[in-house]
Order: sequence, then structure tokens, then C-alpha cells
Amino acid sequence: FDMKMLALTLGRAVRHRELQERVKVLSEAVEKSRQPQEFLGESASMLALFDQLTRIAGSDTSVLITGESGTGKELVAKALHQQSSRKDGPFIAIKCAALPAPSLESELFGHEKGSFTGAIEERKGKFELAEKGTIFLDEIGDMDITLQAKILRVLQDKEYSRVGGKAIFKSEARVIVATNKDLKTAIEEKRFREDLFHRLN
Repeated sequence: FDMKMLALTLGRAVRHRELQERVKVLSEAVEKSRQPQEFLGESASMLALFDQLTRIAGSDTSVLITGESGTGKELVAKALHQQSSRKDGPFIAIKCAALPAPSLESELFGHEKGSFTGAIEERKGKFELAEKGTIFLDEIGDMDITLQAKILRVLQDKEYSRVGGKAIFKSEARVIVATNKDLKTAIEEKRFREDLFHRLN
């Protein structure tokens, strides 16, 4: 019975076990680093969400987030922004249901001086302020259908104009939208544009 050989084999086994433990710790650290800090949870659905976020974040494509009120849709949008190449740019959020259509249009695209009563100076809109960053349009299912056409133009042509203005501005912002509405039903009821839905989705 070779004691030297036994000691060598045991030594290798211990080192192998230590190596396995280190690999496990490092793997867990890497996985944790991929998990957005705003989120907690290790359920299968949460892990699937983290995986989706990781895959989508690197793209500049528009994103549609759906879910009930209070489920953290804005947190998902922020996580997408923070994991993207735009993370050093602005993240600008606006609730589409909070303003009537004319005010929302001005808020999104800006306006020129004198374009309407109370427009005493020119004003930049959220799309202009979100340059090289992300604009998050929450509750897009509540947006007026006429204004939806202007959002579609931004997505298709990357262009918009300020209210009361003729100049064409180019948008460099990534667009993320969210809704708690059933947009397919809204399309059937002519409250939401089908072409916008397909562009977002």
C-alpha cells in the first residue's frame, strides 16, 4: 500500500474540490451582477426576466412592456436603460395618461414661442432632452390616437417637429413604452393604431 500515492491522490481531490467551490462562488457572483439592483427574487419567472433584460438591453430597438399596475414596469425600463450602451445618457419618463393630448404633444416634442396661448418662449420636449438616452412612455395605451401617429413617425423615421414649428428634428433616443391595457382589444375598438403596436412589439 503506497502512502505517498494515497497522499498525492487525496491532495489532488482536495484541490479539485476547492476549485469546484471557487467556480461555484464566481458563477454565482457573475449571475448576481447580471441581476438589476432594483429587483429581488430567484424564482424561475424572475430569472427569465433577468435573462430577457440582458438579451434586450444591448439592442437599440423599441420595447413594449405590459403588465398590471404596480408590477414595476418603470423599474424594468430603468434596468434596460442601465444595462445598455446608453446608460450614461438621460432616462426620461412621462405618464401619457396624466396630460390631455395637446399638452402631452408639447411635453413630448416641445413647442415654439407663440404656438399657442401661454407659449411665451420656445421649449424643448422630452424627446429632445432624451438625446443619446432613453425615453419611457408609460401608459401609452391611454394616448390619443392622433398623437400615436406622431410617435409612429419618430419610430419609423426618427423625425419630429415641435408644436407650431416647421423645423425637423432627428431623434436619437431609444423608446421604451409600457401599458396595463389590452392593446389588441384597443386596436379592435379603433383606440390604438395597429401599425404602432407592431412597430413597438
